[in-house]
Amino acid sequence: MDKYQIDYHLFGKHAGRNRFRKVMALLSRNLEMIANIPNFRICICSSFEAVQISWLKRRTSVMFDDNEIAPNWLYAKFVSHVITPSVIDKKLFVRNGIAERKIIRYNGFKEDIYLADYEPDPAFLKIMPFCDFVTVRPENIYASYVSKNASSITGDLIQALLNSGYKILYLPRYEIDYSYVDKKNTNIFIPSSPLNGLDVCYYSQAVLTGAGTFAREAALLGTPAVSFFAGETLLSVDQALIKENKMYYSRDIRSILSFLRNTRKREFNQNKSRAVQQQVFSLIDDILYKC
Repeated sequence: MDKYQIDYHLFGKHAGRNRFRKVMALLSRNLEMIANIPNFRICICSSFEAVQISWLKRRTSVMFDDNEIAPNWLYAKFVSHVITPSVIDKKLFVRNGIAERKIIRYNGFKEDIYLADYEPDPAFLKIMPFCDFVTVRPENIYASYVSKNASSITGDLIQALLNSGYKILYLPRYEIDYSYVDKKNTNIFIPSSPLNGLDVCYYSQAVLTGAGTFAREAALLGTPAVSFFAGETLLSVDQALIKENKMYYSRDIRSILSFLRNTRKREFNQNKSRAVQQQVFSLIDDILYKC
């Protein structure tokens, strides 16, 4: 938002891994939002805090959710509508307390909705020190959905890629992530400011990430996508893309390198994404009409 000079108001901050601090930060942030956010007619979001605020203000909320293993019970009783990909079994949301009548499904992935309007930036490669590269983003080992005993494979993966002759765009999350790389290595580029993630996916030879959304963006753009997610359970949306051979999952470095050697880019089917976007927009129009 700073980069594109978008005006915004920031509420709260990251509370770390401690669950008590997370709860206190949530309560504090919600109180601050209730006091500062002006009235609105409808809330369209992917944030359970926004749903809670909408309920307190007695406003309609539309939640976009493609994560059935997240603590969805945090918004289940407060949400008006939940829009979700059809590859996710409704029962998985109902099990978390979401009434089945609130669930609205569409035939695609949430990433399709904004990929429908994506136009690659032809100047993107000018900021890169090399044209051919793979992108690596570490796992979020501090996330609540990752076991406290989880360890990162990022350092070993980076070294294996370098040994195999790859140049790397590296996107660290936390300070500890810098310890996995030699910042003086000229075959590793760490940008000094945020990059457009879709351009990163589009121009990379491959995207290797511990994050689901980033892998799905690459997969739908036709770029070889590797997920080395550190959690115990893959999301249904990831399983669907793996079944379609658009994404590869492994935490075995030799298997990942073998996948990269034997996989090439596919053509980006933007028409499919546009059809998904149109379906979702129609669903929202129906909700607005009834609101």
